[in-house]
Amino acid sequence: MAGAVRGGLVAVRASLTVDWYFRMSGQLERWDWGEHRAPVIHRLQSVRRPRSSARNRHIPVSAYTITNGAHVDLESGLEHDLLRRVDRDPRITWIVAQPLRLVWTGSESGSHTPDLLTCDVEDVVTVWDAKLEDEHDRHFREAVAVTRAACSAVGWRHEVFTGLGAVERLNLLWLHGFRRSPEWLPTYEERICASVENGAVPLGTLLALDDGSGEAVSAVWHLVWTGVLDMDLARPITPVSPVSLVRSSA
Repeated sequence: MAGAVRGGLVAVRASLTVDWYFRMSGQLERWDWGEHRAPVIHRLQSVRRPRSSARNRHIPVSAYTITNGAHVDLESGLEHDLLRRVDRDPRITWIVAQPLRLVWTGSESGSHTPDLLTCDVEDVVTVWDAKLEDEHDRHFREAVAVTRAACSAVGWRHEVFTGLGAVERLNLLWLHGFRRSPEWLPTYEERICASVENGAVPLGTLLALDDGSGEAVSAVWHLVWTGVLDMDLARPITPVSPVSLVRSSA
């Protein structure tokens, strides 16, 4: 399903066109891609506020994101899992929840609000839908097909997040508690990174740098969360888990 911009609308196929809606400065606006370039990502606001209802079994949550330095409103635990993954990605520079609304008309009609939008250091924009694989019904698959084609037409990417493995999810929940930079990080970071600059070492070797205060331990976990140190989070974390140096946090 290819897409193109025609007369301000995004045509995802000959008989189907898509209107884009963004909220900026509190107002929901129809975006004319023929007249404007892409919107300023940092100005985007959620197009709707998540609410609980008798028909919606998901429990909304307000989650703090280090990337934005602010809270975002999420509609489900699955979205929260996605947020935990992208929030620690050093390439991601901005995150928007419920970032836009698509309305399509023509041979078929429908609408869709994706779950998340991320922008990275190269200004690559990715629109995310979060849904467990066994919940992909015909309606969702059609919405994904239209959304993916519409994103492609304007130079954006689209991804479907189907969840984390049980081990990775637990590991990210653990690391989530160390996402804030501790005030004592500068005291330990150089020594920790020097310990792995020649290759991977067991996690226990790094934790043994602690003097009993717990400060070096928390610094290690924070550096793993930020991506300065790398571990295989799809495997259980043990004292012998290999840890390697990825990059400087400077």
